[in-house]
Amino acid sequence: MLFEMSAARFPAVTGEAVDGTPFAAGDLAGLRTIGFAGFGIEHRAEVESWVSFLDPLLRSRSDLRGRLFAVLRPKPKVVRAMLLAALRKAVKAPEQRASTIVLFTDVDAFCGALGIADRTHLAVFLLDETGRVAWQAAGAFSAESGASLTDALAR
Repeated sequence: MLFEMSAARFPAVTGEAVDGTPFAAGDLAGLRTIGFAGFGIEHRAEVESWVSFLDPLLRSRSDLRGRLFAVLRPKPKVVRAMLLAALRKAVKAPEQRASTIVLFTDVDAFCGALGIADRTHLAVFLLDETGRVAWQAAGAFSAESGASLTDALAR
């Protein structure tokens, strides 16, 4: 697990939330965002490991939001539609549907912009109000990662 500060910025990408709402990187302005970037279904367990820490944190703070980005290589329209339909069936809770964003984009460029070197694990990051990466880590939740994120939020 790596915890670090970074000068990286969230890239100018567009996508769609599982609930059908369009997403653009500018939508992240104004609030700090705890972001997760997953690159395949194998990251699901790592995402789920963060839920018991993240859920009460996000519910208790109006100055913070959470977003899960499913970062996938560009696909033909019909394949994108099938993937989004499958996600809509899998993600039932309205707030999870609204905060899960699917990005069909250049994965290498996305990772480069955020300073993500390892795609074998979930990427976790804290963005400031301007989209700059203030903290980042990788992988499943641990007491150490939670404490490090809590420290970053206090700054």
